[in-house]
Amino acid sequence: MSEEFTEDYVQQFVEHLLQDIDRRSVVTRLIHYVALLNTYVQNSFISQSHCEALLALTMYMERFRHHEFERSLSDQAKLVFLHLRDDKTHIESIRIIHPLVAKEILQQLLGDQQTHSSLAMDLLCESVLFEHRFGREEYLSFLRALFIRRSRISKGDEYDSFFSPLIEHVCEIEKNPDKAIELLKEAFECFHKDPFFAQQLARLLYTYEKFEEAKYWAETAAKQLPNNSYILDTRGQVYRKWFQAKCKAIDNGSIRNTAQNTADAVETALKALECFQECERAADADMENVNSSGYFAEVEVGCSLLKLISSLQVFANRANGHSECMKYLLTDYIPEELEDAWEPFHGRLKKLHKTLQDALEWISEDLSYFQTDIGADEEEIRESPEEKISHPLTWLSKKSSEYGKYFSEAYSTALLHPGESIPNNLTPLQKRMIIYHLGGGNITSILSKLTDQRDAVPLLENILSLYPSNPIKAKFGQRDIVNYIVAHITLNCLSPQVPKVAPLKTLQALCHQFPADKKKCVPSALFLLTLLFWPEDNDTDHEKENKYEIVQSAVEHMEKGYWTKMKDIPQRKRRLYTHFFLGNGNGLDKFVHKKKFERVTKVVSVSEKRMKWFRGEAWKKPEIAEMLKCVSGWTEDGVVYLEGPQKKKFSILPLHVPSVPHSNENITFYLGFTFRGPVACNIVVKK
Repeated sequence: MSEEFTEDYVQQFVEHLLQDIDRRSVVTRLIHYVALLNTYVQNSFISQSHCEALLALTMYMERFRHHEFERSLSDQAKLVFLHLRDDKTHIESIRIIHPLVAKEILQQLLGDQQTHSSLAMDLLCESVLFEHRFGREEYLSFLRALFIRRSRISKGDEYDSFFSPLIEHVCEIEKNPDKAIELLKEAFECFHKDPFFAQQLARLLYTYEKFEEAKYWAETAAKQLPNNSYILDTRGQVYRKWFQAKCKAIDNGSIRNTAQNTADAVETALKALECFQECERAADADMENVNSSGYFAEVEVGCSLLKLISSLQVFANRANGHSECMKYLLTDYIPEELEDAWEPFHGRLKKLHKTLQDALEWISEDLSYFQTDIGADEEEIRESPEEKISHPLTWLSKKSSEYGKYFSEAYSTALLHPGESIPNNLTPLQKRMIIYHLGGGNITSILSKLTDQRDAVPLLENILSLYPSNPIKAKFGQRDIVNYIVAHITLNCLSPQVPKVAPLKTLQALCHQFPADKKKCVPSALFLLTLLFWPEDNDTDHEKENKYEIVQSAVEHMEKGYWTKMKDIPQRKRRLYTHFFLGNGNGLDKFVHKKKFERVTKVVSVSEKRMKWFRGEAWKKPEIAEMLKCVSGWTEDGVVYLEGPQKKKFSILPLHVPSVPHSNENITFYLGFTFRGPVACNIVVKK
């Protein structure tokens, strides 16, 4: 109908239909209710049994039931109601012939006298329908969706919404947020104090900056579901938005930027951080859902808090203000002006540097495992009921740099100007923070320079110049070693001739500083072991065997880490990301980053691109064959094995399982490197 009939046609049809309708009759009330549900809730209906209860029909004989129901309807209702019958349950129900007709009926029946919100309130309070037992589950699910189900393009809706379309209509079209709040409060009571209605109330209230009330409803929801990470995220968002509002007042100059005046804002920010950390713990314990929103929000609030602290008069108005600020955040030192005003916060503020770094590391690691390419090459993170980060890779690079900036501003500014030298007296922590600011703080930020290549080579050279000249003697920490090695690999991908790039053997030697007990290795360290110790063609058999042992040992632990990360979530929802492929070169030149393929597979959509790889079309391009090394192996009972290792068979995970031949065959394939271990792509049976 939406394609075949114009809006005018639908309007005239409904106008003609509603002529002489008895607006006060109970049947018209039923039409109102069905139209409201059909307008806002996809595929909704009301059971015939519910309708009979509303119309107060008493049925004595089942065989006359449908006839009696039809007889009770007005002519208009007979024309617009579509009768449905569920094949499984045999429950009969009704809905309006088309959502567009439902929408138009609603508009014309209500006129200027009544609003959607008042009709929704009537429906909510219609106890005959609410309490009716037959077909109750479906009815309550539609009623619930009317108030809290948000529109999702991914679910077939036309747009993404922050609230349910009904609540958005009440707020934006009726311009009556108070009525929307009243509706949700009534729904909360009707649905036996359902915590998800309390959560929606908190979200609606903080949107309109009613923070005290939002706090009450967020706490109400959290008390009932203390382990639900999405509800805990909402509670954190209340304090986050409250903190933002307080910062706005300070930025506008309506409040002087003193320790005393900002204490309230700092307390709110710390409360938000505490809530987001609770959200993280709950999300990590939840085996059926992935909710990373707590980590993202913790970083956002933490960076805003650092901005507020560094802008305080006690720091901003002094020549050595930045170093004073760092001294306060990183040591036991407390400036006199802050001692009493911020007395309850000192301990927590001094941990801010570490907690933010941990959150950034968690996000980087999470993004390293799984594909993030929806839309313009990045996938939206599984969103919380609050906000979503549309481009997580870009976000992480930006926030890592911002975090580093607050702890290194005085020094890193010099580095960003060509010709400026690095001061000799920098501490390892100061150097690490400058590295963060320049974009070298974690593996994801470093590898993102292969995508955004603006000034990438000089930036990477600057990053490497901040590390000790003899890193093997320097005794790095694990993450520093990882970042140092990945910076070299990335620089080599961008500019292989750069003299600063260390040879493969130097980077392999550095890997010996990773813990001998592989259980203590971070996932990115294990990933680098599989990459750097992949045997070369000119290695002796003994060298190859030693390297395979290192790689296989790393893969065993990577597999365990992968399943911890995956939880009980279907693999189609979290696809492995392949960072590098084994190329035809030697040394570091044999690592081909995935971004190098982008120009080979220019297609319209990401899903289309993915299918081209899965079906094998993309692999057949001559440019790919030129870049990548073809390795040999065999299949046995559906498992892919690599040809080469002598002591222990090396099974390789196929990236696309249907590509594995059913029979036992000799095969060739391209080798990819993921955080789960090496993967086989483009499996071809040898002729």
